[in-house]
Amino acid sequence: MKKTMLKKWSASVLTAVLTLSLTTSVWVPQANAATTPVQKHGQLSIANGQLVDKNGTSVQLKGMSSHGIQWYGNYVNKDTMKWLRDDWGITVFRVAMYTAENGYISNPSLKNKVKEAVAAAQDLGVYVIIDWHILSDNDPNIYKTQSKAFFSEMAGLYKDSPNVIYELANEPNGGVTWNGQIRPYAQEVTQVIRAKDPDNIIIVGTGTWSQDVHDAADNQLPDKNTMYAVHFYAGTHGQFLRDRIDYALSKKAPVFVTEWGTSDASGNGGPFLSESKVWTNFLANRKISWANWSLSDKNEASAALQSGASATGGWTVNNLTASGKFVRDETRLGATTSTTDPDTTTTPPTTGGDTGTTTPTDPKGKLVLQYRNGDSNPTDNAIRPVFNIKNNGSTAVNLSDLKIRYYYSDESQQKQQFFIDWASVGGTNISGAFGTPTTSKTTANRYVELSFGSGAGSIPAGGQSGDIQARIHPADWSNYNEANDYSYGANQSALTDWNKASIYNKGTLVWGTTP
Repeated sequence: MKKTMLKKWSASVLTAVLTLSLTTSVWVPQANAATTPVQKHGQLSIANGQLVDKNGTSVQLKGMSSHGIQWYGNYVNKDTMKWLRDDWGITVFRVAMYTAENGYISNPSLKNKVKEAVAAAQDLGVYVIIDWHILSDNDPNIYKTQSKAFFSEMAGLYKDSPNVIYELANEPNGGVTWNGQIRPYAQEVTQVIRAKDPDNIIIVGTGTWSQDVHDAADNQLPDKNTMYAVHFYAGTHGQFLRDRIDYALSKKAPVFVTEWGTSDASGNGGPFLSESKVWTNFLANRKISWANWSLSDKNEASAALQSGASATGGWTVNNLTASGKFVRDETRLGATTSTTDPDTTTTPPTTGGDTGTTTPTDPKGKLVLQYRNGDSNPTDNAIRPVFNIKNNGSTAVNLSDLKIRYYYSDESQQKQQFFIDWASVGGTNISGAFGTPTTSKTTANRYVELSFGSGAGSIPAGGQSGDIQARIHPADWSNYNEANDYSYGANQSALTDWNKASIYNKGTLVWGTTP
């Protein structure tokens, strides 16, 4: 179950299924950002219904939510948050402090874990959400007195910390409404916060487990820097809730998705990664910030970590669930994870081969193909290349304009079969075709060419495609011998820039050396 009780949601469960195949490679974290998210964006505020930074530029924060810190507080610490910043590219971390369910009301010392997380976020330069996590105590007014005292203390401590965000009521439910119970509660608590902290962002949950954002949009709070929470679970909540968000935005009501999961609403069905990608694309297109549920090793589909994963970060692919791997890819899209200037590094190598091009040029921006070997056995019946495309240019690139070629030797001379086991952009948005290089060699008498449909979207400037896990088999399922294949990297267990596979942009070779 999502937390400790099964919720009753208003939408029927979707049943999108995506076949997954996780490899056993080890990831190496990227270099720390030259400037932290808080250094880059500074004090946040609301302008024209959008979250904006110190320069008035719309900003989308992306990150993780803890599970309840009374149960999984071991994952809330500076080491883990640093790993999430440096390897995942998160810009925000949400600390879920339950009020009931053995939470703060019965154990006020839990606020010390909140303070620990805020101190870590201050040192790391990431934004942090202090979440008053009501759930079984469905009406936020039940513990309003305690809420006001808590947020008064927090605002007094963090009034000068631009990275702090206050979330006043996680998921009002059980029949409470925006106008009847939630808005009056939020007005009182907001006044307490603003008496000490006039600037930092406040987020207020909405009715029906933070789905009724349309009600809040019709009667917004007077505070100029208040946002309205939406929560969704990809296997349950679909277009109806996206329509509500669009309605809220049309009313200039700023929305923050402070919690979402790849599972169904129980937390334990799925994961529904195809529908999750629909959601993350939707949020990216509208610059809506989000935090994923949850950073825990709980035995449920929405948890990011496998059981027993380290409480201090440093996770390999074996330590992540299917959900965790998907969310890592999504947070890394567009994240700044290098200290170098992306427009002055990584010059594509000289090439020849299929098109006769000698110096690749990319009219859309500097594209780089990364590769890792997803199969440590070079003599089995599968070739499993994993790709990631980085856009180091200053202009977005449509994936539908691009093709990837991977060169290999087919000993079987059988018809070849192509599969996408998993892709951040959605496996159904990628197809494969086989061809023969202009000059056939023992190291490369075949290539597979990956193409992208329009649904794959684009790679923003400074962004990347996320993992593309491909798989090739001969029709008779006989074995390959990949050891001498042109594009094969026996020791490439982590993504690395790889010039033995190529990228074509609208038919022009822009990266890689062909055989």
